[in-house]
Amino acid sequence: MKHWTRWQLPLMQSLPPALRDWLTDTGSLTRLLQQSCQHDFSVELLSSQWQRPLPDEALLLGQAREKHAFEREVYLMDGEKPQIYARTVVPMNTYFARTQRFDSLGNQSLGEMLFNQPGLKRRPIQVACLQPGQFLFELATKRLTIQPEFLWARRSCFYIEDKKILVNEVFLPSDKWSNQ
Repeated sequence: MKHWTRWQLPLMQSLPPALRDWLTDTGSLTRLLQQSCQHDFSVELLSSQWQRPLPDEALLLGQAREKHAFEREVYLMDGEKPQIYARTVVPMNTYFARTQRFDSLGNQSLGEMLFNQPGLKRRPIQVACLQPGQFLFELATKRLTIQPEFLWARRSCFYIEDKKILVNEVFLPSDKWSNQ
């Protein structure tokens, strides 16, 4: 049985010191990662499809669990090494209201598109320590060769012209934040 993720507002003292700034930064995580890459930054598209969101995603987006949303999963890469697993959930009304189609991003960064939108608003960031058996942990690690004991993640809703987009970002094992 898969377990729901316990999301909460970040309490600085409870976050691992090496990840505090990464988890709480309100700017583009893509830009932060690009600045810290030792090798070439890239986006690896894992999937891009219509499906039902995870239960806690549907709840946060205020939509029925059985209603489909456009979901995009990528790895943000430093050379050949995945650093971040990012999962974006776009409700139907947001998807069809946009002229820029989310399914045409391919290996481009969603962050570059989002943070260049006029009037972009971001709800507060929530953080979680993911454990094996939780939906998001399993999605983030299904292509990793080594299974970590836990992973830190953050998520927030973005609003473009009052249309919601949920972005989940899971920090994969990395030297950048190795002293978790």
